[in-house]
Amino acid sequence: MNVTLKHLQAFVAVAQEGSFTRAARRLALSQPALTIQIHQFEEELGVRLFDRTTRRVLLTDNGTEFLPTAQRLLDDVQTAISEVRDVAARRRGRVGVATLPSIAVKLMPEMVGDFRRDYPGVSVHLLDANASGVQARVRRKEVDFGLASQWAPDEDLQFETVMRDPFRVVCRRDHPLAAGEGPLGWADLAEQDFLGLAPDTGIRPLIEAIADLPASVRQPPVEVSNIATLEGMLTAGLGVTVLPELALPSDPDGRLTSRPLHGPALSRELCVITRRGRSLSPAAQSLRDLIVSRLAGDPVGD
Repeated sequence: MNVTLKHLQAFVAVAQEGSFTRAARRLALSQPALTIQIHQFEEELGVRLFDRTTRRVLLTDNGTEFLPTAQRLLDDVQTAISEVRDVAARRRGRVGVATLPSIAVKLMPEMVGDFRRDYPGVSVHLLDANASGVQARVRRKEVDFGLASQWAPDEDLQFETVMRDPFRVVCRRDHPLAAGEGPLGWADLAEQDFLGLAPDTGIRPLIEAIADLPASVRQPPVEVSNIATLEGMLTAGLGVTVLPELALPSDPDGRLTSRPLHGPALSRELCVITRRGRSLSPAAQSLRDLIVSRLAGDPVGD
């Protein structure tokens, strides 16, 4: 059918005004143009909608029956347009972000707070996961974008590096490696019990890419899957590890310490992860832009 929104608007205006002249004025149309639209509409529907006399324009029975439906359709269209405009203006909406736990705890609160002050009608939903989990959530469209290190290449995803996060050696304060303030080398870890992270984290592949790793680092005697467990192992004095600065344990009791790591130095690239070839919603784009702007100027990694 060749029924258009203008046909519906013309029909409702004539029905409400009871006059082609007043309806044409309301729609900013000439009366002949309005008459043509009504005639086209009636031809498409196959029924007369109005009975016209020299004095009055009256709805037919078919027109009376159809009027509530036409009004509802126009209301629905107007509501839909208003909602889209609200989304475009960031007056309403929802943004989903998947990120590493360390980023969720240390970086996101301030940025989300600033974003919500600017766009109070937009809700933000944070999901934390390891690096492989962040990529999977973005790929499955569970979130608008992710913020993590790249776990593995993926042709369906785009990785935009926003900052570098250098690694440090972490141990208890009473550990021999805690003495001194200068950098440590990988060779200094050769005789230590190394606490490693599981392969599905973003940290493990970065460490394994280092040439000439000590055997205890490449094949750690203790392996865990998250930073919280690793902190417990460190605090218990079971060994040492290396972590990016943002992932360093909060350690409120001050039992742990860290030293720079060189020979060679290692850092992870934190990326905004999006689906390749897919645009973000206006709200998601605004949050992404805020994150990129803030992290580009973050002192970590300078």
